[in-house]
Amino acid sequence: MKILLLLIPFLLVFSDLGLANYYEERDYREIFLQEIRSALKDLSGEIFLERFRVETSERAVPKGTPYKFEWIGKPKAGSNFALLIFQVKGTENRILRLWGYVEVKVPVVTLKKDVGPKTVLTEDEIEMEVKALSRLPHDVFFRREEVLGKETRMGLKAGTVLRSSYLTLPTLVKRNQEVEIIAKGQAFMVKAKGVALQNGRLSEFIKVKNLSSQRVIQAKVVAEGIVEVSF
Repeated sequence: MKILLLLIPFLLVFSDLGLANYYEERDYREIFLQEIRSALKDLSGEIFLERFRVETSERAVPKGTPYKFEWIGKPKAGSNFALLIFQVKGTENRILRLWGYVEVKVPVVTLKKDVGPKTVLTEDEIEMEVKALSRLPHDVFFRREEVLGKETRMGLKAGTVLRSSYLTLPTLVKRNQEVEIIAKGQAFMVKAKGVALQNGRLSEFIKVKNLSSQRVIQAKVVAEGIVEVSF
């Protein structure tokens, strides 16, 4: 009896060593996390697993067994499925289904204060806040430069996460405004005065009346109060 009691700690150690030679759930979790970080490497933020589940094989898989990892669908923030295919020597492949809910904490552009409609955004109105990507709409902004100089379509409250659907380019030319017309060709450039017959944003084509010739032309808005015609 005394010999058996003395052997129990050693048996437990050997048992633990034996288990350590096979994949466990924590190993599958680490593989999944490594693969999702690689797949989402272009995202600037902290990536982690909120929840994880694995359909384990009936038989244990020895560590070091070669495997292939295949995503089911495109990896993203949120719910993800994958297959882990072990190539066990001398037997059929063992396939495990992995599921993980992935969260990515990323900085996004938000409003620092309330703004009204048609507000042209400057540094005074915006700030960066860290948010959970899986809970954000698809058209948010991750850089300040993407919103600076743009105009709000509507009134927005402080703390609002800015979306492309909330913003537009500002009106650089207004109807009945006097504008400068720049006519460009391969070897010449001519300037003339005109009157805008429509509102126009950057890169839009609008109707403009040339004050010298009285002709109505289509011109491209290139800057505030300036339109361009190419020949």
